[in-house]
Amino acid sequence: MNNQIYTILVIDDDPVIRMTLAALLEKPHYRVEMAEDGIKGFERAKQLNPDVILLDVMMPRMSGYDVCKRIRADAQIGEVPIIMITALDDKDAKLNGLVAGADDFLSKPFDKLELEIRLHTLQRVNRYRHLIEEREKLKWALSDLSEKHTQLRGLSQKILEAQENERRRVAVELHDEIGQTATGLKLILEQKTKDKDEIIADARAVTNKLIQSVREISLNLRPAELDDLGLYAALDGLFKRFTQQTKIIVRHNINPMKDHRFNKSIETAIFRITQEALTNVARHAEVNEVNVALNVNANHLWLGIEDKGKGFDPLTKNTNSSTGLSGMEERTNLAGGHFKIQSAPDKGTFILVDFDLTKTEA
Repeated sequence: MNNQIYTILVIDDDPVIRMTLAALLEKPHYRVEMAEDGIKGFERAKQLNPDVILLDVMMPRMSGYDVCKRIRADAQIGEVPIIMITALDDKDAKLNGLVAGADDFLSKPFDKLELEIRLHTLQRVNRYRHLIEEREKLKWALSDLSEKHTQLRGLSQKILEAQENERRRVAVELHDEIGQTATGLKLILEQKTKDKDEIIADARAVTNKLIQSVREISLNLRPAELDDLGLYAALDGLFKRFTQQTKIIVRHNINPMKDHRFNKSIETAIFRITQEALTNVARHAEVNEVNVALNVNANHLWLGIEDKGKGFDPLTKNTNSSTGLSGMEERTNLAGGHFKIQSAPDKGTFILVDFDLTKTEA
C-alpha cells in the first residue's frame, strides 16, 4: 500500500479559488500549501519542493507565465510538474503556458474527477521523468566506471612493468656485484699456491667487499632510515652515499635532525624521485655538483632538483624511457602530487615536485 504524502502547492491570488481547490484536494495523501501571488509562490516552491504546482495564469506582481519560466529555469525545482489554471476556452493562455513550460491545464470551473485524474497522470509523468534521469545517470556512471577500469588496467600493467624492471635491475646488480665477488672469493679459497695466512687475508678483503655490496643493494631497495627516522634522514644518507660513489657533490638544505613525518606514500615518492634524478645526473649530466631543495609550509611540500649539465629534450620518447621520467611522473601522480620538468640541450635540468599536504593524511 502506498502511504506517500504528495505536496501540492496552489499559487492563486483569488482566495475563493484557493479555498475551492483546498476543499477538492482534502484527502489523506495530499498536503496542500497556498501562496497568494507569483513572487510568494516561487519562494514557497523553493522552500517546499512540491510534487505538483497548481498555478493561476492571471496574477498581480508576477503572472503565472513568468512564475512558470522562473521555476523551469531553477535547478532545484525546475522539474516539478506544473498545472496552469485557465479559463475553459482560453486557447491563447494554453499556448502561452506551453511555451512557458507548463505540463497540463485545469479549466475553471473545476471538476473534482478531472482534477484527480490530472494530478494522478502528472505524478506518473514525474516518476517516469525521474526514472529517465536515473537511467541517464546510471548510463554515465557505467561509462565512467568503464573508463576508470581501462585506466586502472593500464596502470596495473605499468606497475607490473615497473616491478619487472626493478627485478631486472636487482638481478643485474646481484650478478655483477655479488655473483662476481662470490666467484672471486671461491677462487681465492681454492688457491693452492699461496700460504694459508695470505689466503685468509685475501678472503677477508673480498668478504668485506661482499658485505658492502649487499649493504648498498639493500639501501637502494629500501633504506631503513626512511621507515625508522623519516624522509630527512633517508635523503641525508642518500646524498652521502651518492657523493661517495660518484664524487658528485650534492648541495642541499636537508637537515637530518628534523623529525617531521609526512604521509608514507609522499615520503617514498620524494625519496625515489630524488634517487632516480641523482642517478640520471651521474649517468648523463656530466657535472661536479647538483642542487636539491626541500621546502615545506603548512599546505605544501616542494622538491626541487637542479643541475647545470648537458640537459636534454623532455619530449623525446627515448630520452623519457632512458631517464625514467615517465616513472617519476607516475609515482608523483599516484602519491597525489604534481610533476614538472624543464630541460634543454646544454641548458641543464630542473625537476619540481609539488604535494598538497591538505589533501593527504599523515
